[in-house]
Amino acid sequence: MATSLRVLHCLLLVLFASTAASAQQAEPWVSEISARQFFAVLVENIDKSADWYSQAFGLAEHDRWTADDSTARIINLTSEHLFVELIWRAEAPNVDRDLGFYKVGFWVPDVDVIADRVEAATGERPRAIDFPAHDLRLIQIRDPDGNTIQLSETLDD
Repeated sequence: MATSLRVLHCLLLVLFASTAASAQQAEPWVSEISARQFFAVLVENIDKSADWYSQAFGLAEHDRWTADDSTARIINLTSEHLFVELIWRAEAPNVDRDLGFYKVGFWVPDVDVIADRVEAATGERPRAIDFPAHDLRLIQIRDPDGNTIQLSETLDD
C-alpha cells in the first residue's frame, strides 16, 4: 500500500509539474517590432495602386520588377517608416482568397488630420470611431482594390 501511495504521489507531482510548465507563457517569437513597417498586397491595376499608395502614404517608388514572361509585376514603394510591396499576378483574379489578412493597421498621431486630408482628396470623409475599451480612435480607408487600412491613435484622457 505504501508503494502504491508513493507511485500515486509521484504521478501527481509529474502531473502538477507538467501543468505548471504548460501554464507558463513561452517567449514570443517576435519580441519587438522596429519603427519601420512593411506589408505586401495583391492588386488588380498596379500603376493605379502605386499612385494611390504614393498619395495616401507619401511613398516614393524604390524599384520595379517584371517577370520575363510578363505574368507578374512588382512595384516597391518606400518612406522612412513604411515599405509597401505591390504585386500584380496574371492569375491573381482567379485565385480564391477567402482566408488571409483582413486588414492592415498603423498607429498615427491624429486620425482626424488624416480624415481631413482624405476628404480633401476624395470628397468623402472616413468616419472616426472611438473604442474606449481599447483606448483607441480609428478610421478605415480602402485602397483601389478594396483592401482595408486601419489608422489608429490613442484616445486622449
